[in-house]
Amino acid sequence: MNGTQLVKALGMICLLAGVARIGMTPTSIVWGTDSPQELTFGFIACVLMSVGTIATYMVQARETGWIGFATTLAIIIGNIVTTAMVWSAFATGDPSVIPEGAFVSVSRLLNMVGLMGGTLVFAVLTFRANVFPRWVAGLLVLMILGAFLPVEDNKYFAFFWGLAYVGMGYCIWAGKLNVSPARNDSGASVSR
Repeated sequence: MNGTQLVKALGMICLLAGVARIGMTPTSIVWGTDSPQELTFGFIACVLMSVGTIATYMVQARETGWIGFATTLAIIIGNIVTTAMVWSAFATGDPSVIPEGAFVSVSRLLNMVGLMGGTLVFAVLTFRANVFPRWVAGLLVLMILGAFLPVEDNKYFAFFWGLAYVGMGYCIWAGKLNVSPARNDSGASVSR
């Protein structure tokens, strides 16, 4: 597998992660928050996002630099922590039981800073890099704004989060990136 195929495969993983994350919203509405159905979609989305998010950096590495890498890493770590939190809900057998303690508090803080802070900075970098179409940066901002909707249990946040990943994944997989002369046909940065 060459670099172009790897980037496209990771783009497809992003797209599938977004679809899985979107699946959390209807399952939450139908079966309730923290239902096994919703958590299953959430767990699948977390695992796929933990793997596929690196593609969102790979296609714009030259434009976003080390800050882009740091924010991507923060988002990946946030997804990994979320994966662990969702798995713990499965492992306890009762998702309504909320674990407590210093480790859990630090994990939640790391999760929020990594995902929300990383996504906000990443959205700005993505807009400035102009590799993805501008609407992708808009979807990332919409995701953050979706977290503040006044809806019980924030059921629609997962929809906006997934929509951002579907948009990024589609652009990577379908090659719908703004390509400059210093890039190869996949959109992945080439060395200077």
